[in-house]
Amino acid sequence: MSSIQGVSHASLLLTLDNKPALDEKKAELLGDASDSGWVLLNYVGPDTVHFAASGAGAVEQLSENLNDGQTQYALVRIGGIQEKGSLKSTVRDVFVTWIGPEVSVAEKTGKLLHESDAQSFLAPFHAAITVCSREHFTTDR
Repeated sequence: MSSIQGVSHASLLLTLDNKPALDEKKAELLGDASDSGWVLLNYVGPDTVHFAASGAGAVEQLSENLNDGQTQYALVRIGGIQEKGSLKSTVRDVFVTWIGPEVSVAEKTGKLLHESDAQSFLAPFHAAITVCSREHFTTDR
């Protein structure tokens, strides 16, 4: 067991316990026919995440599935983004780290070490953001 900044960790590696289910939903999300949607990973152990939910809606629908007492990871597809200098619109895929307002400082530190592993489960994406407030988590922002 290692200790980083006073937080003990059994493992620094994050594991995914239901990869086939995530891969199926991620393929649907990233398919050519999709212009919006999301997939969500929840922790089910100290260093294990689980594909927990998905939807075809926008960020606001994902927000309803976020837990104030957890760190969660999501991949969100946002469509209808106007390309600069063009009449065409495009989609962008965004990796989201949700840190609920009730998550302790110690847990935030520990989960931060898992972020790159979570990103590898949800790749590819165009941008990555960390969200700590539902109020600021909208398509417009």
